[in-house]
Amino acid sequence: MSVLVTTTFSQGAVFYAGETLSCTISFTNPINNINVKTSASTPIPLTQPKPSTFIPPSSSNKPPSTVVPPQPRSISSLASSTLAFLTRQPSPHTDDETAIAIELDTPTPRSSIDTFLQTSPRSSMDSNASFRSHRRPSSNLYHSSPLKRSSTEHLLCGFAQVVGSFVVDSSLINLSEFDPLKHSTMYNPQGGFGGGGGLMVAKTDTSLDARTLPVFSTPPSILFVDLDLSPGETKKYSYKIKLPNDIPPSHRGKAIRFNYYLVVGTQRASNGPKPPTQGQVVQIRFRVLNHVSEDGSRPIYDLMNPVIQYKDEAVVDEYERKQEVKKIKVTQQLQERQAFMDYVDELSRNRTKMHEITRRESDAYEERDTEQQFVLEGSCSQVVSRIAHRSRKAMYDICKNNQRVAKLHLIKTAHRLGEPVIGVLDFSEAILSTYKISIFLESSESVEKSIALRPLQHITRVSRKTHSDFHSFCLDNKRLSFSLPIPATASPEFQTTGVSLEYFLKFEFITGIDDQPPFIPIHTDEKHRHYQSLQDIEVSTFDCQIPLTVYGSPGGVDRALYGRPHTFRVQ
Repeated sequence: MSVLVTTTFSQGAVFYAGETLSCTISFTNPINNINVKTSASTPIPLTQPKPSTFIPPSSSNKPPSTVVPPQPRSISSLASSTLAFLTRQPSPHTDDETAIAIELDTPTPRSSIDTFLQTSPRSSMDSNASFRSHRRPSSNLYHSSPLKRSSTEHLLCGFAQVVGSFVVDSSLINLSEFDPLKHSTMYNPQGGFGGGGGLMVAKTDTSLDARTLPVFSTPPSILFVDLDLSPGETKKYSYKIKLPNDIPPSHRGKAIRFNYYLVVGTQRASNGPKPPTQGQVVQIRFRVLNHVSEDGSRPIYDLMNPVIQYKDEAVVDEYERKQEVKKIKVTQQLQERQAFMDYVDELSRNRTKMHEITRRESDAYEERDTEQQFVLEGSCSQVVSRIAHRSRKAMYDICKNNQRVAKLHLIKTAHRLGEPVIGVLDFSEAILSTYKISIFLESSESVEKSIALRPLQHITRVSRKTHSDFHSFCLDNKRLSFSLPIPATASPEFQTTGVSLEYFLKFEFITGIDDQPPFIPIHTDEKHRHYQSLQDIEVSTFDCQIPLTVYGSPGGVDRALYGRPHTFRVQ
């Protein structure tokens, strides 16, 4: 017997720092009873005639695979053949023995055999039947037994908590600088009941090692205590907690990684005098995007100052109570709507006395509209959307040795995850000819000198990640447009006291030297001019970087990746 625990996040499991994390956790006692059905393809040594009580004998000789008319049998022979059918084993037939027609799944009441749902080595859907014969002269009846049903499951307790941590690469960053963090009190699922060492005896999680350092931690929030689940019953609980504003976003880089988990644990009661069963603790990953203010600024996280909450600030509600509150709100909205409709009817009936009717002010509507407007304006998603749309165009002159190579026009400099970086290169006023252009959208991590073990250039090179690229031959082109998409699953820009992430456009040019033409004229007349390309030409290369601003934004790809329901079984 077991209990299924299913966790479903809202908003596709993608949340901004400073906003509320919300999820639903359900506990289900599944029904193990399954209707017993027979399959015609199952190799059974007995025939299955249509719903009739007697098959007339035939004088013709039939092969062994055809139906054989029943003959008088002894009680021992009957029991032997029936037991062979029920246990899927061949019976020791004698020469004069024939098969017995036994019906399953017939519309008539079963009187000779009853089926029981049990585990079979062949399949979970196989059924074994048992019978008891009674020696009565009047009838040959058999008593039936009820199907074995699932019993009521008892869960001792259940909890949920949020844990955030980071891991650094010991070959690039001095790990000893973070030794004080290892002594910080952090609720961890390995220490028992949510790290508190109570009833739960959690399994060791190999993903948490000595390099794991705390970022954010909450105490375990009790979902229930002593929960009884009948067969087929489901209990749902909503879990909500506000995330801090200054925590960094989820990131999987080379120098540092930030991960956030929802820890769900429960313990099932043992049957009889057995020792307590081992608690099940599962870590479910969700995604965090950094907080964005109205002016576009983002907080700087202090790696040496993790956010550890010792007071339980989460809100846990049973789903049934939540539905009741929702029904009350819907009823209030319907009443307000009916009042408004009555007011409109009164206006229509008194059109002649319109000047005598004053406008009614509804405080409920004004208060609700103000609250909704505040929520929309205060959400980070709306703030990021406004910042990206208000971003101005940018123009850069790209020069080599004070000689113009191209003029870059960017549609905007502030972008969101999932958006393309669109720009135009103008070669109309260039002094040096450009043969080929390569553009890369890249990101790299920067580490402070005080904690870096390698040169900063080396760390930047090994942590560089190319998200998209563009290549084109552009000789004699006046203009060239490009579009580089930003992956929705990438990490937004962030900054901490030790490591930061930056985005930029990298341009690589292959240009001529001193404006030397790549071809020479071979024939010129009044109407035509013919040129021939040079077989060899001297070129030079150079590159430059243009910084970009990338904000976090939830999209369909990351929500599909993180937002699917997670289910585990409590044995």
